[in-house]
Amino acid sequence: MGLRAPLLGIVAVLLWSRIPFAQGAMTRKQLINSMDMMRSACAPKYKVSTEMLDDLRKGIFAEDRELKCYTMCIAKMAGTLTKKGEISVQKTLAQLDAMLPPDIKEKAKEAVNACRNAQGNYEDSCDKTFYSTKCLAEYDREVFLFP
Repeated sequence: MGLRAPLLGIVAVLLWSRIPFAQGAMTRKQLINSMDMMRSACAPKYKVSTEMLDDLRKGIFAEDRELKCYTMCIAKMAGTLTKKGEISVQKTLAQLDAMLPPDIKEKAKEAVNACRNAQGNYEDSCDKTFYSTKCLAEYDREVFLFP
């Protein structure tokens, strides 16, 4: 797998976030550090245990209102929610084009496009982001990363 596996992990985070990249993809360490900063900003706002957040990072999604809203906080913090509380797939795809190296852009776009309609089944912003993120994890759990 080489560098491909760590870089593919960016897909899940970039789906709903705008982590700043300095000329190209981040290293895995930079990605984890950025995710930790986002987690530190959103976690205190919701009653979610460290265990629930750690499970979320592993792609294990507890059906919990606070955890759902935590995923919305991450999306809001990243600036990818519209004023209607929906994920902007267009912004996400544009960011992938601008930030990811050519060898993984198509895989990332594939994941985004596969999950683009997941939010349509829900009215609530917390549900929209939670189930969209869950879709990404189920699409490619091996490379899923989330704050």
